[in-house]
Amino acid sequence: MAQQRIGRLQWGDLQIGPGSRYHVTAVEGLDDMPDIRSDDMERPGQHGDYTGPDYVGARVIQLGLGLRGDSPDELRALTLALRAATQPQRQPEPLLLLDQDTLVYGKIRRRSIPYDAEHLWSTGTAALEVYCADPYLYGLEERSASTVAYSPAAGRTYPLVYSGGGRTFGSAGQSGRITATNDGDSPAYPVLRLDGPIANPSIEQINTGGGLTIDATLGDGEFLLIDTRTRAVLYMGTSPRRSWVRAGATWPLFMPGRNDLAYRGTALPGSPGQQSLLTVTWRDTSL
Repeated sequence: MAQQRIGRLQWGDLQIGPGSRYHVTAVEGLDDMPDIRSDDMERPGQHGDYTGPDYVGARVIQLGLGLRGDSPDELRALTLALRAATQPQRQPEPLLLLDQDTLVYGKIRRRSIPYDAEHLWSTGTAALEVYCADPYLYGLEERSASTVAYSPAAGRTYPLVYSGGGRTFGSAGQSGRITATNDGDSPAYPVLRLDGPIANPSIEQINTGGGLTIDATLGDGEFLLIDTRTRAVLYMGTSPRRSWVRAGATWPLFMPGRNDLAYRGTALPGSPGQQSLLTVTWRDTSL
């Protein structure tokens, strides 16, 4: 269960909190709403505005840290280790707030480690600013569910496959169906993996009526990776195949609560008994 107190953080190999020499003294921006990017326009000759949907900008998290060593030399070593762990980055990295069951992706944009000659014996302070271009707060646990493609001729029931230390993320159902639960407060963007053999696979999101169809054939041992956030479609996980998505697609988006997917396709001749597999992964998502 998530706690109100934030004590344990992890940034790369750097451990912060109980059991370490770094302690959290302040956190700002985690539970705050990022700045709103609105699309409001004045109503000419009338009171009020025309207003459109609101979107949030980047999230900025401020961290206050306390450093505690047993000697000035150890305090200096802690300072150098913190400096080494907070260098400029090319890509965002995960910041794990372990007591909050929360993960964010960010870059260290500012670092302050002041020197106080009057008190600098074995303790010190530091301040970090974490810039999160992606403002979402994610659950630490990546959830997963799988199903084989629906086959009208089979008429069988297959169990779904789950991961996550025994937690239940959905219920078993008929071949070709997945139930996924997003326990967050905002829509979650799932990652879809389609393993052949199958022709023209389609994924329908039953609760919204949306879905997408792939105009291609995947042989045995071939797979397609679909990231619904970036809309990247990667054959064998590396080669772009965005053109395979049939026009008019509505990309799956897991709303808070229960979400139902149906997976269908055409079996390949000469592949009796071999079934295509859809694997869906996601995280609980909030703002």
